[in-house]
Amino acid sequence: MTIANIGVLTPRKQEILDAAKKLFSSKGYVAASMRDLAKALHIKPASLYSHYPSKDEMLWEIAIRCAKEFHEYVLPLAKEEASVVERLDRMLRAHLHMIIKNQDASAIFFDEWKHLEEPRKSEFGKQRDIYEQAFIDVINEGKAEGIFRDINARFTMFTLLSAINWVHKWYRPEGKMSLQEIEEEFSKILIGGLRVGR
Repeated sequence: MTIANIGVLTPRKQEILDAAKKLFSSKGYVAASMRDLAKALHIKPASLYSHYPSKDEMLWEIAIRCAKEFHEYVLPLAKEEASVVERLDRMLRAHLHMIIKNQDASAIFFDEWKHLEEPRKSEFGKQRDIYEQAFIDVINEGKAEGIFRDINARFTMFTLLSAINWVHKWYRPEGKMSLQEIEEEFSKILIGGLRVGR
């Protein structure tokens, strides 16, 4: 399975992956076992193997589906008919929304994917590269237009996304700041800091 041919999950597989996301996110992929997952689902470990032959298979399914969601939700914004500032702002806001939408999967998208076995690890790395390059291209466009400062676009991309990626560690719907307030603060700090004369 690649990002281009992801199919629809059966309800049972979806249930298993949802439980695996929570377990891998809270306990860490390496520390989590198939026995732990079976216990969380109240089934026997052997039942898991009839759906997924290995823990790596589950990690791959979660990671690649998460990558597909990020790609489909965020990347089209880079090509919209809008100013470079508006496009980058929308991309960062969409990235934030994807993290909040599925915090458990986001933890895997950012960290746990590194435990994938080859060739899956390399394939997932390519999908991350495509995603990150879209941000780099928009930043470079802003530099070329004289709107953004003369900065290293790749370093800037990592700085912007890293700042937002931490949200999945601390965001709570019942917290003191609403999602809209968090969006606005990120926009002022991150986008504002890139602009010439700001």
